[in-house]
Amino acid sequence: MVEIKYLTGFRPKMSIRTKLILSFSLAVLIPLLLLAVANTYLFRNQTKKESLDKVRITLSGAERIYYSQANRLKGAFQIVSYNPYFINAVIHDNKKFLESSIKSHKAAFRFATFIGITDKNGFIAASTDGAKKFKPSLDGLLLKSFKSGFPIVKTAIIRKSDLMRMNIKISNSESNMFLVTAVPLLQNGRSIGVIFGLIDLNGNSYMPETIYNEYHLKTAVFASLFNRQVCLTTLKIPGNIFGVGSRLPENIHNKIMTGKDFIEEMNYNSETVFAAFHPVKDIKGRVIGSIAVFISNRRYIAIFKKTAEYAVFIILIGLIISLAISYFASRDTLNPIFAIKSAIKDFTSGDLDAKLIIKTNDEFEDIGKGFTEMAMTVKDREERMGKYNTFSDFLVGSLDFDKIISSTLDILEELLNLSSGIIYIYDKEGRISPEDFAGYGRPPAANEKDEGKNEEGFLIPWRFYGIRKFAANKFISSEGIAGHCFKKRKTIWFHDIPENAVMLKDKLLEKDGAGMAMDYGFCEVFPKDIVWLPLYIGEADIGVLMVASIRGFKNEDIAFLEHAVKELSVSLDNAKIHKKINELSITDELTGLYNRRKMDEVLESEFNEAKRYGNPLSVMILDLDHFKSINDFYGHKAGDVVLSGIGELLTQNIRNIDIATRYGGEEFVIILPQTDFKNAVSAAKKLKNLVRNYKFEQIEREVTVSIGVASMPDDKINSVDDILKIADNFLYDAKNSGRNRIIGSYKGERIEIEKDDGNNDAPGIID
Repeated sequence: MVEIKYLTGFRPKMSIRTKLILSFSLAVLIPLLLLAVANTYLFRNQTKKESLDKVRITLSGAERIYYSQANRLKGAFQIVSYNPYFINAVIHDNKKFLESSIKSHKAAFRFATFIGITDKNGFIAASTDGAKKFKPSLDGLLLKSFKSGFPIVKTAIIRKSDLMRMNIKISNSESNMFLVTAVPLLQNGRSIGVIFGLIDLNGNSYMPETIYNEYHLKTAVFASLFNRQVCLTTLKIPGNIFGVGSRLPENIHNKIMTGKDFIEEMNYNSETVFAAFHPVKDIKGRVIGSIAVFISNRRYIAIFKKTAEYAVFIILIGLIISLAISYFASRDTLNPIFAIKSAIKDFTSGDLDAKLIIKTNDEFEDIGKGFTEMAMTVKDREERMGKYNTFSDFLVGSLDFDKIISSTLDILEELLNLSSGIIYIYDKEGRISPEDFAGYGRPPAANEKDEGKNEEGFLIPWRFYGIRKFAANKFISSEGIAGHCFKKRKTIWFHDIPENAVMLKDKLLEKDGAGMAMDYGFCEVFPKDIVWLPLYIGEADIGVLMVASIRGFKNEDIAFLEHAVKELSVSLDNAKIHKKINELSITDELTGLYNRRKMDEVLESEFNEAKRYGNPLSVMILDLDHFKSINDFYGHKAGDVVLSGIGELLTQNIRNIDIATRYGGEEFVIILPQTDFKNAVSAAKKLKNLVRNYKFEQIEREVTVSIGVASMPDDKINSVDDILKIADNFLYDAKNSGRNRIIGSYKGERIEIEKDDGNNDAPGIID
């Protein structure tokens, strides 16, 4: 037997009541004293850290706002650089057109100090202030943009001589630091000039006001002049830290000139502030200024003092209250504690029928009742935990969607003695059911399975037992109690249903049913309880679980079911994802059609069947005409739009037994089972006309296709490779014969179809 001892060492002898009063007092006093210390030291340090973090975070926003006006100019200049009329005006030196364009830009962007256009030699061809026929340097920005062919937004120190020739006047006390936006003008990939804009930073209030409105922080922009940084612009409000023309302390200036940020607490003009400075560099990487944001610590000092006053007051009040409470609490605490101790001893010895009855008209009385209930429910909870583990182990072991559903009802029946159950699966189209997973996995068309579509979707009884079959019908997802459960995502529990429930249906449905009709369909015996539980995970709706019991359910049964449906929802969602991944492995992502891997599998199967039973089989290979020129002229994104559109056209305009696949690049293969050459040509003609008449986004010209057709039976076709090779040869024949045509062979005779004969019908091919 192991003997467990608890030795406390020396301790003064005193009663439990004395210990209780002393402990309560110390338990309150010590934390309150520590709080006072924390208020003195920790609060101050935390305030400093949070303030520095705030200016650090705001600094990146300040940099974004600093360049925002220049970036707006960049966006406008880039738009005009794509205008062929504008480019033509630059090439032919159409001064009237260029001057008009410059003026319109100046009117739209009033914050721009100067807007100009240079020719291929770097001379100004047009400008807002009439300056022209000279070659501005702008610190090398224009030449850099012209040679690289890329837009540039940078801060630059501009020579005053250039400013004078551009009619930009600055006083001797002002800085010649400007924001410069330069966008090259390109023709056939070669620069023919540059459109550029200047923004004067002297007294520019846009950035300080925007920062203050967005972040409630003060800010300023500085320029490096005469080995010191001078403030160019700041927020014009009382109590501002820096004013226009004021200089930075030398230690901050030296840190910024190294190209590094300065983020620290600083003293300036007898005031402590939290400041963050970011160096502004020119195109050569030289530091020519800085951006800064500030927070004054005056507000935090006031908060600190006020908090200290409150802390002292709370310490005194808390100590008085703790002494009073500990004294009175000790009198009513000891006896119930001894009773609880005795009951715990009996319970831990194995007496699960132990009861604890306390009459004190306080929480101890509730503890006694809770202890008794705990002893009575321990076995039930242990059994329920076993159920949880059994159900969880089952769900972890499978990714088969249908198997999970089928086995779920079996396991729930065993664990809860269910009388019946249904698992409804939600489907938007109402077309998914166990019978639909046949053939090649494509769901049947809506008119094959449904009488109509519904925007709300359907709940489909995927598996059920203990119910008449006519009662397990598909219905709209908002109908019935199951629909109510599904839409509201809440458990609905009909408890102690009377035998004459049908007569009392209106009364029964008042609370949760909202007047919706219900048909039990349970043979000849009505259940005592019915529960509907929603199946969902996150934003994904999965379905509804309905279970019923002749014996009824207890609260712990409902708790178990709600836990079970959460795990079931996760498991079903994983099974769907697993199935989707399998589908993606045989599907082309861009077009949504089957990929070449799936095509090989299907064509092999159809070819073998056609050979075995002597059935006709046709294959057409479709290729987009001049697709490379589409990519070259409109861009690869536009090419992807065309390929995606072709995929959609093929999906919507072939039979359900036909298979459309992406063969590679801009080539597509359509497999036509049970189809002879005549009907294959009819289908090809229709598809060719559909493509030609389709209006693709971003594509202004007509898109056409060439098609090669091969059909069985044919003495030359003895393998899958043969039928593909023949169709491919005819395709290249069609491409070499002028494109936009169909070529195949019928009874050994080459057939070429260049133009449509007006017959868009394709009997037996297009449904």
